[in-house]
Amino acid sequence: MDGKGRTPRWRHTEHERFARAVEGGPQPVGGDDFAEDLAIVELLRRMDVGPDAEARERMKQRILTAPPPEKPLVLSSVRRVGARARLAVAAAAVLCLLMSLAGMSVLLSRDALPGDPLYGIKRTTEGASLGLTFDDESRALKHLEFAASRVTEMETLADRASGPSAQLTALADLDADAVEGARQLTTYATAADESALPALRDWALAQYVKLGTLRPRLPEDAGAHADTTMWLLASIAQRAHDLAARSDCSALTSGSSDTLGPLPSKDECASAVTDPNSSSGRNPSSVPPTPSGQPGQPGSATPSTQPTQSAVPGASTPPTSQPGTSTPPTSGKPGITIPLPLPLPSISLPLLPGISFG
Repeated sequence: MDGKGRTPRWRHTEHERFARAVEGGPQPVGGDDFAEDLAIVELLRRMDVGPDAEARERMKQRILTAPPPEKPLVLSSVRRVGARARLAVAAAAVLCLLMSLAGMSVLLSRDALPGDPLYGIKRTTEGASLGLTFDDESRALKHLEFAASRVTEMETLADRASGPSAQLTALADLDADAVEGARQLTTYATAADESALPALRDWALAQYVKLGTLRPRLPEDAGAHADTTMWLLASIAQRAHDLAARSDCSALTSGSSDTLGPLPSKDECASAVTDPNSSSGRNPSSVPPTPSGQPGQPGSATPSTQPTQSAVPGASTPPTSQPGTSTPPTSGKPGITIPLPLPLPSISLPLLPGISFG
């Protein structure tokens, strides 16, 4: 090569001449220059320098039985990371799909009725809303709101002539929410705000009237359950009325409770006065109690003829009772009349003295 990295031309010419000499082609004039080189090439051709048959067979078996080469560590890590990334993307897509389906199901279940496939989702959503409500009064009102919704759903089921199973489901859920709502609201009212008791009474009476109006349209099995539910609503109304009647007494509750909440005290009503030096608003006064039932005297617990404006969802103001329709008090307990626009089946209420129907 010259200084510029190129092979001289005369060297190319010699290479071509030597190649022709090895191939046995015609030699140009002066071709004896490669005589010694050609002799060496001839000797190499005659020599058997390759492996014999046995060696070739051994090499073949070694190649065939050799373990596969290990994959590079970097490539394996890259593939592992890629698989994890694909799995994460797939999981995120599935989660988004499930959330979308859940949201659509919640929206579609708002108008679901007992017996519909989406009714279970509706009840689950209601339970979740209760779990997110932390105020005692608000949680109780939500229970009563759900119970009132069951009565409305029963009216729709009756219009569609649905079977008894759907009505029984609605009645069972109505009972559960009514009992829980009444228990929580009476507990809250007797401890913090007694003004919620008239609202609970009005709500129970309103649902009683609605269910009594719907009662003749219910199937036989659902009608029998409806009688029990109406008795339950009347019990709630009586409990709220009895507790509200003792709102001016020093002893409001007896200290014991049942499924509907605190039980009203059976002691004689002693007027309670507010002591400015005490944190409690219930202190018996020095004035001796007077028998209840004497109008205009302290300690009398006469229910108001005009119900308080209800703050309970689904409650409505019942019709004003006409003179002469109220039942006389039993054992000194003020009575309460439940007006009904339509005749209802006879219901025996041995545990509710002072309540009349019709």
